[in-house]
Amino acid sequence: MPDQISYDLAAQTDDGISGTVTFWRNGPNSSLVTVDLEAPDGQGLEKIFTGVSHPVHIHNNSVSDDENVGIVQDPFNGYLSAVNGRSASGTTARKIDVPIEDLASFNGHVNVHESPENIGNVLAQTDIGANENGTRGQGLNFVDDRRTTTYPLEASPTDGSVLSDGVSGTVRFEELTDSQTLVTYSLDTDGSVNSATSGTVEVAQIGHIHENTVEQGGGIVESPFSGYLGAIAPTDPDARSSRIIEAGFDDLTGYSGYVNIHEAVADDRRGFVFAQGNIGANAGSGGSGGADVTITVDNVGNSAWEVTGVSGASGVAGSGDNPSLTLETGKRYRIDNNGMRSAHPFAVETGTDGDYLLNQDGDGSLEGNSGISYEEDSEGITFTYTQTLADQASAYQCTFHTSMEGNVQTDGGGDSGGGGDGPYN
Repeated sequence: MPDQISYDLAAQTDDGISGTVTFWRNGPNSSLVTVDLEAPDGQGLEKIFTGVSHPVHIHNNSVSDDENVGIVQDPFNGYLSAVNGRSASGTTARKIDVPIEDLASFNGHVNVHESPENIGNVLAQTDIGANENGTRGQGLNFVDDRRTTTYPLEASPTDGSVLSDGVSGTVRFEELTDSQTLVTYSLDTDGSVNSATSGTVEVAQIGHIHENTVEQGGGIVESPFSGYLGAIAPTDPDARSSRIIEAGFDDLTGYSGYVNIHEAVADDRRGFVFAQGNIGANAGSGGSGGADVTITVDNVGNSAWEVTGVSGASGVAGSGDNPSLTLETGKRYRIDNNGMRSAHPFAVETGTDGDYLLNQDGDGSLEGNSGISYEEDSEGITFTYTQTLADQASAYQCTFHTSMEGNVQTDGGGDSGGGGDGPYN
């Protein structure tokens, strides 16, 4: 199985928008799906559908089938990020929690829709997986020990009609190659925007990276990279959107900027910003909640955790499956869970009896402790490793699979499994 499979999107309207859908191997248990739209005759995409975003979905069965063609719900979420119609490049991305082998054999097709308001109007479509051979090619030249960092988005009340009280969220940078970074923003809606607002929302929310700080304000970044992010379709149950930015991880984490999440693309709604936050050099060291250390974990099937990266400290993770984590009191830690919250929630516990102190999937007994200052989102958890937490924590675990469990120890503790012999020292 190759590391890249591309499919041509055929135009379905007189406007002639076409493009490609590409599957990229992202690891043993996940894939990236990218969508690139093209306008005919060299026109910019934004000149054809100004003021709207284009939801993209993976549907069941082939384009020619008339039945059971709904958006894929199982074994993965078929909602892809919506394409920002104001961005001339017309690209979006999404991480799917299945290996490329499963996508390549899936009985499905992809539809690009005109807008949330006109969801029945399909701009472009293609069969995928078992229904179309596609074009095989080389994958991305991933760097070793890919780094991630996450920044908080604070709620910002607006006079708009969608999430007018504001909503918190996160923006996450994930290193891919030397010159490419996956930027994902998520809203803490506990479901789709539609479900959070108890109604039907007919606009897609869009994100941008801006120059300067939230306090100073600034325009959308145009150089040295494009600051246009994707859009969130209001029915997306994960309320998130991703885009590959043509900039290195160090360039983005060192950039003096901030992120705005807007109500919609249209001019009369784009001014309503309901979430925003400083990033890169403006957010200080670390990620969400000012984390000093970010630990990236992933699942090995349902049997074990693996640590795929550590930034901000050395001697944190031991080697092999379910490595010991050696934490230092007083430091703030971010656990980036690439195993995905829905499939492998991360928890810190007192032992093997399921007494959770911090729990990404439910309530932990120390989550309300002000000194720990616990935060969680769909991508992971953030906390300060206080002495109170250190006195009780002895393990971390997936709340669904008891074999996915490793030791937690305090810096200078006695468990020889952590620290010195690991790959992240």
